[in-house]
Amino acid sequence: QKKKTYGTDLSVCLSIRGSVYELYSALLIEISGRSHALSFPLLLLVSSLLLSSAAGDDTLKPCPGDTRGDKRCNHDPTHRVCAKIGLPDTSFWATTNQEDIRWCGTRGYYGGLYGNDVRCPLSEPTWCICKWATAAWIRKSDHGCNEEIEFDCEATDVCNLKRSYTDGGQDLAPAHDCMEKKCKERWDACPE
Repeated sequence: QKKKTYGTDLSVCLSIRGSVYELYSALLIEISGRSHALSFPLLLLVSSLLLSSAAGDDTLKPCPGDTRGDKRCNHDPTHRVCAKIGLPDTSFWATTNQEDIRWCGTRGYYGGLYGNDVRCPLSEPTWCICKWATAAWIRKSDHGCNEEIEFDCEATDVCNLKRSYTDGGQDLAPAHDCMEKKCKERWDACPE
C-alpha cells in the first residue's frame, strides 16, 4: 500500500493511508455528477469519517505535564508524542531550534480544566510534542536515541506516528526507529 501525503497547513503535513482515504476518493468521484443537494450531506459524512480516522487513539492516557485540553496527545495532526522535555539539562530546545521559546515551567493560559497550570513542570516534565520535533531532537542529539530521549509510551499516539512519514517537512525515520525501540509493545500492536 502506497503512502499518501496531502496538503500543508502551517508547515504540518498530514499523512493518511488506507481505506478511509480510498473511500473518500471514490465517493468524491461518485458525487461529482450528482446534484448539490445530494452530494453535500454525503461529503459531510465522508469528511467526518476522514477526520475521525486522523484524530487518533481516544484510549491514550493523559500526558501528565501537558496543560492543553484533556492532556491527551491526539487533538491535532502533529502533537502526538508525550516526551520528557521539561528537565533543565534536556537537549530538546536546542536541537529543535526552540531555545528562545522554552515554555516548560511557565503558564500557557489555554483555558479549560488544566489551561492555567504550569506547563511541563519539573514534577511532571512531559509535553505533547510535534512529530517533526521528535525526529529533529533524535537526529540532532549528540547520541541519537539514547537515555536522554524519554517517551511516555502510554500517552503517545504511537500508531499515528507509525503511519506518518513526514511532518513539518521532516523525515520521521529517526522518530520511527527510536519509538519502535523505546515503545516496542505499543509499536508492534499497531495495525498494519
